Amino acid sequence: MGIRLRKSQVAMEFIMLIILAFMIMVVFTVISRDRMVDLRKQEEYTALKDVSFSVQSELVIATNVEDGYRRVFATPETLDGINYTLEVVEEYLIARSANHEYTVKVPAFQGSVAKGNNTVRKEEGEVYLNG
Repeated sequence: MGIRLRKSQVAMEFIMLIILAFMIMVVFTVISRDRMVDLRKQEEYTALKDVSFSVQSELVIATNVEDGYRRVFATPETLDGINYTLEVVEEYLIARSANHEYTVKVPAFQGSVAKGNNTVRKEEGEVYLNG
């Protein structure tokens, strides 16, 4: 009878270890997933920030150069698969995605910003974007 009890005890200990390992794996997976979601949101914010600064930089350059300046620059259609919008409200460029919004001040210009190719030019002291 003693051998049988010992075998059943070993079996129970083995099952308990398997259950413990499974629980640790589940906790680790949940924590990893949460961190991945946070990282993806941070990447999305950084991408919005980058595209905003890119457009702002092009407008600042056009404002500070002489008449006759013309340059074509591109903004991405998506930010690593994330849809976003670009909008100018008064003197601010607003880049929006489903989770974030980033705003930068831009110099005065005529026209609008778009995804894809944008043409910035300066004529008679005025800056034009796609116009």
